[in-house]
Amino acid sequence: MSEEFVFPVFYNYPPYFTLQPVTDTLAKQKQLWKDLILQYCKHFKIYLVNKDDDTPLFNNQSIQRKLNTEAKEVFLGELVADGSGTWSDASHRQCLILWHKLEDWADILHSWARDMGLMDDVLTVEELRTGDDTRGTEIHGAPIELLLQAISHLEKQGKARLFQGDASEEHGVKFLTG
Repeated sequence: MSEEFVFPVFYNYPPYFTLQPVTDTLAKQKQLWKDLILQYCKHFKIYLVNKDDDTPLFNNQSIQRKLNTEAKEVFLGELVADGSGTWSDASHRQCLILWHKLEDWADILHSWARDMGLMDDVLTVEELRTGDDTRGTEIHGAPIELLLQAISHLEKQGKARLFQGDASEEHGVKFLTG
């Protein structure tokens, strides 16, 4: 997107860059950061957030404040807990951000295939990720991990079938009318 991202008011308030000790304040802080992370990632089409990264999302240079690693893990963990993210590794260093819930990503994929007239055709996951037909959609550029999770969700509903390839980008998918 070419539009500039507008940070919420709390982003300019230094205490919100430190985990708050009061339970009610911490709960509000977690919600504000969850909303910000989702909005920021959707705006810039960021799918993976590494808690070691020092991005503008976590570092407000104008007030010289940034989140520490513990706070990042807490806020990302909140996204995971409510289904808006999944940890990409066992050490919780990287989080796959789901600005749509997984079932919504599955619906987006299935609707796209239906609208494109690709039901019962076999496509590679890489074609979904980088193909000309997905240009301009939220699908284009999505990580394979996200697409595979969405396809798995569709498989459970009888709306897709995944064919294993030698590598994840070689996996095939057939969307079904189910």
